[in-house]
Amino acid sequence: MDFSKIDRSVDLKGLQADVEEAKKNGGGDFPTIPAGKYEVRLEHMEIKGTKADPNRPMLAVAFKILSGEFKGQRLFMNRVLYGTKNDKNMIASAMGFLEKLDSGLGISFQSYQQFNQLVLDVAEAIDEAGLEYAVDYDDSRFNSITVEEVFEPEN
Repeated sequence: MDFSKIDRSVDLKGLQADVEEAKKNGGGDFPTIPAGKYEVRLEHMEIKGTKADPNRPMLAVAFKILSGEFKGQRLFMNRVLYGTKNDKNMIASAMGFLEKLDSGLGISFQSYQQFNQLVLDVAEAIDEAGLEYAVDYDDSRFNSITVEEVFEPEN
């Protein structure tokens, strides 16, 4: 394995800072988050490759829990968008999820490239608006995160 190639392709300073932050937050020894209702903020949302196939697009979403016993922990949802038995339903499900985030942007699918940009735009709009969410979480369900309510910042 060519570690120097990996080192050149990674933001090492950023990774080192992330590692230090992870150590402060328990070093990756994360508790299992039980099914329930949580107040969260969108932390990260993108389309990326799956672990098994980096060329197979997947919607990857991470929320940070804002209060309660699991404050600071993350809730994750992934949805493979290509190469499934039913891509159209996977894309429709991802679109429905994006609509429930209430970013103010129109949600549509014309192409994977366009949808990738839309996901980034939705994440940016949510961040700029400071939106927070009440979600129902259960990782045993196909739709592990259900958005129940959207909160706008109180200024």
